[in-house]
Parts: sequence; structure tokens; C-alpha cells
Amino acid sequence: MIKWLLFDKDGTLLKFDETWSEISLVMIDRFVEKYHIEQKQALQEALGYVDGQFLSSGILASGTLADIVRVFTQFEENADPKEIEDWTVQLSKDLIAEYEPETIVIEGMVETLTAFKEKSYQIAIITSDDIDGTNRFIQDAGVGHLIDEKITASINGYQKPNPKMVEDFYEKWNVSPDEIVIIGDTPTDIQMGKNAHFKKVIGVLSGTGNKEDLSDADFIYQDINEFYAQEAEWSK
Repeated sequence: MIKWLLFDKDGTLLKFDETWSEISLVMIDRFVEKYHIEQKQALQEALGYVDGQFLSSGILASGTLADIVRVFTQFEENADPKEIEDWTVQLSKDLIAEYEPETIVIEGMVETLTAFKEKSYQIAIITSDDIDGTNRFIQDAGVGHLIDEKITASINGYQKPNPKMVEDFYEKWNVSPDEIVIIGDTPTDIQMGKNAHFKKVIGVLSGTGNKEDLSDADFIYQDINEFYAQEAEWSK
């Protein structure tokens, strides 16, 4: 019996604000400038920005700040990794404060999550973002009363698609993988569901991924609203 719905955040519950794209590119530019990096294009491609497009499976679209730090460190081997980490974390905070990216949710999100709660499903957010960014989204979107759990990545913790990311969640809520459905918009979300052996793995086309990217999902829907409408299909 399915008890829990684990929703990815960016691209699944939250529309991909173009401001985040700008922040990502500015971060790269600042790093290139500070550390005198000559291989800017190679750096962009390593982070998942290729030919002017953000790859759905790339770090900038579906990774974490820790992933960005790791790539930065690879491109500047002479610098202290801790220095690069501290600088990147602070830069991220500064750029978010400067650009103030808007929280734009998927249309109908609140109504759909409310409907799921009325059907007695429990809802978690599982995201590569940190807890601060997740709490900011929940507050801005006004969905605190609908979210039962937050599973987030930290600079040193596990992240999608590592199934260890949900081990504490299992123990806290006394839940098993066959009682869980995961919903996400990137190949990383799909792989997370497969690695963790969740009951169902759902792809949605509301974010950066297309049908080809999400081909390993059990079902693919346009967004979480269609996911709700097709409950009879995926809940078997």
C-alpha cells in the first residue's frame, strides 16, 4: 500500500525561474575571474551547461552546491579546497540575496497537494537543495501545513540518487520502499527511485527533463496535476 509521496522540488513543485539560470552563469564567471581559469567552456560543460542549454542531468539542473564545489576544485587544483568551498557557499548566498529569485509554483500545486492529503497520503519533499532553500520555498509557497517531511542534501551529506539519503527517513517514519512513490523531473530523480527500489517512480515534464530523459520512469505525466488525475493507474 502506498503511504508516502516524495516530491522533488525544483521543476516538480516549483517552476524553474530563469533567475536561477542567471545566478548559475554569474557564479561560473566569478569563479573564472577569481581563480584565472582559462578553460571556461570546459568548466561550463562539466557543470552541465552545453551550447547555451542546461542539461537536465547536469549539475546546475539537478546537482547540489557540493557538486559545484567539487567541479570548481577540479579546475583549480592549486587552491585550498576548503577555501573554494567557503568562497562558493558565500557567493551563492550573496547572489541569492542580490537577485532574489522568485518562487513560482506549478499551477494548481497547492490544490493538488491538498487533494492528496485529503486522501491520507503523507507528503515529503526530497531535494538536492539545502534545508534553508527548502524552508524558503515552503514558506513562500504557503504549503507548510501540507508537508510532513523534508529530505534535503547538505554540503557533506548524501544526495540523490544515493539511496542512503532516505535511510533516516525510513527509520523516523517506520516506512519501507514499497510504500513510497517518488515524483521528479530529472534523470537523477528517476535513478533515485530505482536505486531505492520505491514502489513507483514517476517522471513529470514540468521541469528540465523530456520524455527521453525520463524513459526509465514507470509513468511519465505532464505535471503533478496529471499525476493526481491518473492515480488509478500508478497506485495499483
